[in-house]
Amino acid sequence: MNLLLDNVWRPIDLVVFDCDGVLLETMAAKIEAFQRWVPTAHTARGAEFMQVVMAGFGKARAHHIRSFYEDILNQVVSQEFLDAEVERFTAICEPLCAGADWRVGAREFVLACRDASLPRFVLSGTPQAPLEAMLVSTGAIDYFDVVIGSPPAKSESLRRILSETEVLPDRCVFIGDAEADRAAAASVDVHFVYFPSEADRPEGPIATEVSDLRQLLPVAEG
Repeated sequence: MNLLLDNVWRPIDLVVFDCDGVLLETMAAKIEAFQRWVPTAHTARGAEFMQVVMAGFGKARAHHIRSFYEDILNQVVSQEFLDAEVERFTAICEPLCAGADWRVGAREFVLACRDASLPRFVLSGTPQAPLEAMLVSTGAIDYFDVVIGSPPAKSESLRRILSETEVLPDRCVFIGDAEADRAAAASVDVHFVYFPSEADRPEGPIATEVSDLRQLLPVAEG
């Protein structure tokens, strides 16, 4: 299937999507969940924490929660404690994200890929079980061939996807909305499409940016 990448029509054999802010309108809910999660005893550090979160969307929630305690509070905490805090965040986040709408043009783009028999993967920083639950609650899970949550990091998962599918990097595209997505795509030399959301803009170079995923399709398919 040909997609418009960096103003050139390029043959693509595999599309990988981030989920939050790319497929689904869940960014506002995720931001609210992180704000609610901040422990009452440390609300004064909430704004500082949210700056880190906004710059680091695309990374696992466990990364952000660990960063709050270790980098902001300078505390040493056990893995058991961190796991419990991740569970507390998940309990806040999942109800807020349930039943979220598709982002503009996302469903139509995914359907165009499906009609062209193009494999469709979801690769998210959300842990596997909550990711699958969110996609089920929105009715989106049946649109995809493979759904991959965290861990591991997205770069590692992308490398494994390419290895297992035997798709060449220049025939794969990763669609994301954050620096973590751009960096993961760059680490394995796959095309990156930036679909802006509430997350901070990526710091690195961007060749393809869209406001609607249908902008990647030939007119006849859009």
